[in-house]
Amino acid sequence: MSPQHCQSQQQTQIYHLAQCRPQFLRSRKNLCRKLHKYQTLAFALALINLHAAVLVSAALSPSISALSTSSRDDPFSGFFTPANTQTVEDSLILPLTRLRRSPHPAPESISSLYSALPAARTGNSAIYFGMSPSSSAAHENSVNQIEQYSDNRKPAFKNCASYKPSVKEERPENTFVIMVQAVDPDSDQEIKYSLVQSAAERSKFHIDPKTGVIVTAHIFDRDEPIYEKAVYVTVQATDNGRPPLDDVCTFKVTIEDINDNPPVFNKARYDESMSEDKQPDAIVMRISASDLDDGNNSIVEYEILPDRDHLYFKIDKAAGIIYLNRPIDKRPGQYYTINVRAYNSIVPDPPQDAQIEVRIRVVESSKKPPSFVDPIEDPIYLKEDYMNYSTPIVTLRAVSNVPDKPEVIFELITGRTEQTNSKKTFVFNQTGTTVTIGLGKLLDYESVTEYTLTMSARNTYDLVAEHIVKIKVEDVNDNIPYFTEVKKGTLLENEPPGTPVMQVRAFDMDGTEANNIVSFELADNREYFKIDPHTGNITALTTFDREERDFYNVKVIASDNSPSSLYNNGEPNRGQQVFRIEIADKNDHKPHFQLPEYVPDRLPEDANINFIVIEVMAEDEDNASQIQYTIESGNVGNAFKIEEKTGKITVNQRLDYENITEYVLKIRAFDGIYDDYATVKIEIADVNDNPPEFKEKYSKTIQEEMVYDYCILNIEAYDPDIKNRSADQHIKYSVVKEEQKKMLTIDNDGCLKLIQPLDRDPPDGHKSWQVLIAAVDEDGYGLKSVTHVIINLQDINDNAPFLVNTMPVIWQENRNPGQVVQLQANDYDEPQNGPPYTYGIDSEASPDIKAKFSIDNDYLFANVQFDREEQKEYYIPIRISDSGQPKRSKVSILHLIIGDDNDNAMSEGSSRIFIYNYKGEAPDTDVGRVFVDDPDDWDLEDKEFRWKNGIPHDNFRLNPSTGMITMLENTQEGEYLLEFVVTEESTFIPRHSVDADVTVIVRELPEEAVDKSGSIRIYNTTKEDFISVPRDAQADDSLSLKDRLQFSLAKLFNTSVTNVDVFTVLQNANNTLDVRYSAHGSPYYAPEKLNGIVAQHQQMLENELGLQMLMVNIDECLIERYKCEASCMNTLHKSNIPYMIYSNTSSFVGVTAFIEWHCVCEARLSSYCLNGGTPRIGENDLCDCIDGFTGPHCELVSVGFYGNGYAFYEPISPCENTRISLEVAPQTDQGLIMYLGPLNYNPLLPLSDFLSLELVKGFPTLTVDYGSGAIRIEHRHIQLQVGKSYQLDIILQKTSIEMTVDNCRLSTCMSLGAPQGPNEFLNVNAPLQLGGTPIDLFQLGQRLNWTYTPSMQGFFGCIRNLTINNHTYNLGAPAISRNIDSGCQRAVAVAVSFGIDRNFIIAIVACIMLLLIILLAVVVQKKQKNGWHEKDIDDIRETIINYEDEGGGERDTDYDLNVLRTQPFYEEKLYKDPHALQAMKDPNNEIPDIGGFLGDKKENCDREAGTYPVDDVRHYAYEGDGNSDGSLSSLASCTDDGDLNFDYLSNFGPRFRKLADMYGEEPSDTDSNVDDEQGWRI
Repeated sequence: MSPQHCQSQQQTQIYHLAQCRPQFLRSRKNLCRKLHKYQTLAFALALINLHAAVLVSAALSPSISALSTSSRDDPFSGFFTPANTQTVEDSLILPLTRLRRSPHPAPESISSLYSALPAARTGNSAIYFGMSPSSSAAHENSVNQIEQYSDNRKPAFKNCASYKPSVKEERPENTFVIMVQAVDPDSDQEIKYSLVQSAAERSKFHIDPKTGVIVTAHIFDRDEPIYEKAVYVTVQATDNGRPPLDDVCTFKVTIEDINDNPPVFNKARYDESMSEDKQPDAIVMRISASDLDDGNNSIVEYEILPDRDHLYFKIDKAAGIIYLNRPIDKRPGQYYTINVRAYNSIVPDPPQDAQIEVRIRVVESSKKPPSFVDPIEDPIYLKEDYMNYSTPIVTLRAVSNVPDKPEVIFELITGRTEQTNSKKTFVFNQTGTTVTIGLGKLLDYESVTEYTLTMSARNTYDLVAEHIVKIKVEDVNDNIPYFTEVKKGTLLENEPPGTPVMQVRAFDMDGTEANNIVSFELADNREYFKIDPHTGNITALTTFDREERDFYNVKVIASDNSPSSLYNNGEPNRGQQVFRIEIADKNDHKPHFQLPEYVPDRLPEDANINFIVIEVMAEDEDNASQIQYTIESGNVGNAFKIEEKTGKITVNQRLDYENITEYVLKIRAFDGIYDDYATVKIEIADVNDNPPEFKEKYSKTIQEEMVYDYCILNIEAYDPDIKNRSADQHIKYSVVKEEQKKMLTIDNDGCLKLIQPLDRDPPDGHKSWQVLIAAVDEDGYGLKSVTHVIINLQDINDNAPFLVNTMPVIWQENRNPGQVVQLQANDYDEPQNGPPYTYGIDSEASPDIKAKFSIDNDYLFANVQFDREEQKEYYIPIRISDSGQPKRSKVSILHLIIGDDNDNAMSEGSSRIFIYNYKGEAPDTDVGRVFVDDPDDWDLEDKEFRWKNGIPHDNFRLNPSTGMITMLENTQEGEYLLEFVVTEESTFIPRHSVDADVTVIVRELPEEAVDKSGSIRIYNTTKEDFISVPRDAQADDSLSLKDRLQFSLAKLFNTSVTNVDVFTVLQNANNTLDVRYSAHGSPYYAPEKLNGIVAQHQQMLENELGLQMLMVNIDECLIERYKCEASCMNTLHKSNIPYMIYSNTSSFVGVTAFIEWHCVCEARLSSYCLNGGTPRIGENDLCDCIDGFTGPHCELVSVGFYGNGYAFYEPISPCENTRISLEVAPQTDQGLIMYLGPLNYNPLLPLSDFLSLELVKGFPTLTVDYGSGAIRIEHRHIQLQVGKSYQLDIILQKTSIEMTVDNCRLSTCMSLGAPQGPNEFLNVNAPLQLGGTPIDLFQLGQRLNWTYTPSMQGFFGCIRNLTINNHTYNLGAPAISRNIDSGCQRAVAVAVSFGIDRNFIIAIVACIMLLLIILLAVVVQKKQKNGWHEKDIDDIRETIINYEDEGGGERDTDYDLNVLRTQPFYEEKLYKDPHALQAMKDPNNEIPDIGGFLGDKKENCDREAGTYPVDDVRHYAYEGDGNSDGSLSSLASCTDDGDLNFDYLSNFGPRFRKLADMYGEEPSDTDSNVDDEQGWRI
């Protein structure tokens, strides 16, 4: 086809389009009908024709230009201009682009036009020609973006010049000011408003960024001294185009005055005078007041208040002149006093006024006030730049009017406002009777425009005359215009000349329009821009291209309208500023991809969702264009997605290599007008993402209790990732459950075999066994599948039957022989191997059973009549046989109890009840029943109980039906004897009564005893057995287990039995018994001491008492993960509600106290202050402590050891994160610093957890065993030096153990280790031990199979500031200790531990010794001189001192107290409870007394062969003076504590209780082998 023909065809198409235009403008109703008639096909054909027309017309730019100039309101022209209509007719010709913005589009733009074809809608679907459905939304967005990019024009404030808002002063913040509005010619543009101001400027307004509403952010004050009369505001409106464009508007906000200031009198006081001959209506004086407000608010009026002397005067309310109203009636020297009020009457709301007192003195008529000569009445005008300080402005002269005394004193009155010279703007100078007024400070018209100066003249009569001078300030041009904060503007490239760029604003702060009118001019770039001299609007003079130059710096000059007073050049003031005008980019370049095709690395099919595959990037020379990326095609199953802004392609759906192995994605980059395409080829890599699959469900039936030597099943699975099913599938098989691996095995070929027979029958067997078989591909290293294999078992007769009767069976005594019960049995085998059953008395049964019982079929018969008192129960062996093949039989025991008939008369009975009343707060409590001796024990309903003699006890209540005794609340401690009468009557016995007595012992237990109690968990003992005396006990002195334990503990703690309380006996569900006890000397012993001593002697106690101790120091957290999965701690629960244990002749009422566990790890709360500290008032958890006790609760935080001692402290709780911190100052390089572990071997609970911290050759070594293996951490970076202090920090965690020295966090000085085995916590309930240990760790380690045993060598040095989990230990007060120095207080040790040099210490000690020798010499010399030994001292010392029988001298006898320590012949008697006292008496039934004790001791000493002949009384007077005994302050002089036993002191009565507590409180083993060194070994 020829080009001419083509051109003709194009013209024809355009002509037809023009001809169609009138038809298009017809009624929409007709068009809708046609569209409906032709339906979808005709509609699509029409679109195709229109599409062809567009392609043809695109080549005819003149014609298109002609069409584009048509009216915008013409719907047909919408084919070339944007439109937003969504109706069917309008969507027929969807707007494509604003071709008028690009009159000559590049040929590539044809494709973008092609891709922007309209959509043909059918129902709810849309078909886009030339596009895939998945990208339709992107094209709709593209159309909108075309509008956004092509229509980006700047917003403008249309009414900026008319903005003249005002706001009243003193209005609160957020007061409405004005709403500004900018208009953007572009559609769908969002305008954001903001205020333009400097960063250092405090904002006085807020603007809503969306609505443009401006409110105040400041409270304005228009008046003095701030003068906020007007504020200039600059608002910026910014659109959201690309790039964002803006406009600014600057306007003035006027601050309106309100009547918020009261008038202020120009003088602080008015003391005036008037002549006594002054006549009414004469002027007396004038007062004046000023108001800082403006306008009507500043008009002041005056009135005289109606009080005092107001009738004598009147006042001109406008001028303030006071006139005399009536004749003067006071003598000279007297005063008239009036009160004058100044107020504002023009604006009375709110009322503002002021009052002042005016005193007018009457003077003689001959006394005249001064008068001014030729006063100046006219105002004086000064320009604000007047600066002549040396030349007077005003000269005044006054005469005194006093003959012969012409002197006057001038004063320039200082008013109370700036207008009345409050700031000393003007000053005066007096010369004789002349005064001049000059300038004192600079003037400023913008602050004050007028001054009212009052000059006073005073003569010798103290009479005053005043004269007012008015000075008016004239404005000059002394302010340079300044620009607002707008510093830049924006202009789009390719905009035509005349396009607005920006508006600049400048202001002049001069006060009058003669000086503050600003005009603008450009200093440069006049060839590119012009500026309106009045408005400051800058417009473009040419068209700009951003690619050539992207900004211009334009200098603007602002000039005011009068010659400057600052510069003497006749020119106005000028301000200048450089503005940056940026040329904004337009989208006129096409984006292009860096590569036509992208090939990322192979993507595994199991890639995670959102995994980044590749990032494609297109470049665009336009800065303003934002490229949008979309996937156009090839995205099967929406497998991938692309980030629109970055081009990152990520995985969107799960991939599957078995379905699709490759994706080819077509990617589009679109900048709003132009686009480009690239291809991304993604290959999918196969991974092992499919577990094996079993070919079938497997099941097998075999006989129980049989083992086969062949495969009972062949299991087969395949790997879906391997396409070839005949190839090797590389699958490994295994049995899943550990317990089933002992019974079955499977090889790699799937052969399932039995290892041991399977049981079908209960209680351990199953009819069907479900075996889990796992198949793992990749030869056991890949994915796993598990299937269930069902093995059904066939029954064989391998179980004997057994009785299922409910037992025990009750058979009443005294019944005639007969049928007892029908026997019932069961069999775990199937019914064919079970019933019917055969019953019979077992042949091995005793003759007694065979004689008394028989079986007929399935019934048990009694052959005789039974008596319960003869035997209460029988255990009858019955052999039962089933009917299976072969037959099975077994003996079952039938428990039969002979029911009781009340056929025996009762007799008198005595019983004892022991009660612990916790803190004396027990409520009404049942404590036990009245006991009578009665062979019958089911006869309670036949008995009746009552108080003997009918008199009830005040502290107890009796239940007459049950015999239960109730202790009433507030019952005091003591022993009570309760007497009762019990009456009984039944069918077999007549009515009769007996006496019964109950001894009740009530002991009050303080809270300290419970808080400091020890505890034992006993195994396989009931609470009734524990508190009662065994029935088979023959001796009268038999004791219960509880009493025996009390005696054993007293002996163990070396204290009196009365000082030991076993107050809690609680039965647990797991056949264990929890016992709590306390012991005391003077204070109660710490629980660490009690538990520590008991644990060391556990084996001995078990042998003595015949008990099994499961745990010493009950700890519910001791067994790992038994109560808590992680951290665990114990708390002691206490209650004042007691509980009762009843046993016929004895009852026990104990304290409810037990351990509760909590799955947390918290620091112990100390609610009290230790060591004499006092709580700090108003501050929780703080104490005021005595000097030396530096812990948070006054703990003594240091303790010293000598290498052969130890100290016990409270144990720790198992925590997920245990932090231990302490300071050590060693004196040797070896020793056990800390041990935390068991004290003995307990076969019932052989826990082996322990922690030890040792010094090994000066290096700290930590050993930790969580019970599954020890880890040993040796710190080799820092060696601990003798005499220096170091901090050690230990962190115990589930997966790591860490030790650091001196907070060193470097890898070289941090020692780390991992716990061994599966255990994760340190579970220890024994006391924490420091400085050493008294136990044999070597023997203990052998029994507990420790892989490492800590050293038993003690630590020599000082330990300080031990904290465990934020709990500070009171190291100076251990529960048990041996050879320690509390507080490290010995001088040499302290000095060494703080690093003081040894030579310095030796020198100090030598000096001290020298001084002592000199002092001793002086004392001896003085004694010889003064004769201290002479008789003149006899009068003072009396005869006991001067006893001088032969041999009586101290040094002669050399008496030794060891003579008193002969073998005691006095038998020691421990305290027994009342029921056991009889058995413990001595053979002579005599209770020892103190007199007998001392007499026996004396006689024994006298009979001793080595006794000295004469006692030396003076040993007691001069104790220690030359005597080997040293001091009598202790009864243990020259002896070890272990040699003395003072327990017998408890038997001497209550007067010796304190002495017994003092000397009987320490256990004997703690002081044995004590090293009596008094100093540290250096």
